Amino acid sequence: MNSTVILAQILGILFAVLGISVVINKKNLARAIEEIIQNQGFLWFFGFIMLTMGAVLIALNNAWGPGLVRLFITIVGWLSLLKGAFILIFPSSTVSLYRKVNKGGILLLGGLIVFVIGLLLLYKGFIM
Repeated sequence: MNSTVILAQILGILFAVLGISVVINKKNLARAIEEIIQNQGFLWFFGFIMLTMGAVLIALNNAWGPGLVRLFITIVGWLSLLKGAFILIFPSSTVSLYRKVNKGGILLLGGLIVFVIGLLLLYKGFIM
C-alpha cells in the first residue's frame, strides 16, 4: 500500500467526521472559534498544528504528477502549511479573518463540502 492510499484513508476519515461535526455542531464550533481567536496561546498552537500537518503531508506526498487523489493531497498539504505559517506570522490578520468567517452560513457550507470530500477520499482510499 503506498503513502497516497494511506493518506487518502486518514484524511477521508478526518474530513468526513470533521465535516459532519461542523454541520451538526455549528453553534458549538462558532463558540470554539471565538475562544480560539480570543486566546493567543490557542491560536499559536492551532497555527503550529496546521504547519506541522502540512509539512508531514508534503514530506509524504509532494506529487504534482498524474492522479487526482495524489494531487489533491499535495494541495491540501501545501494549503495547510501556508495556513499554519500565516497564523503564526500574522495572528492579528488571522483573528480578523476568522471573525468574518464565523458569521453567516460559511461554516455550514464549508462543513458540507469537507464532508463530501471526506466521503470521496474514503471511497478512493478503501474501495478503489
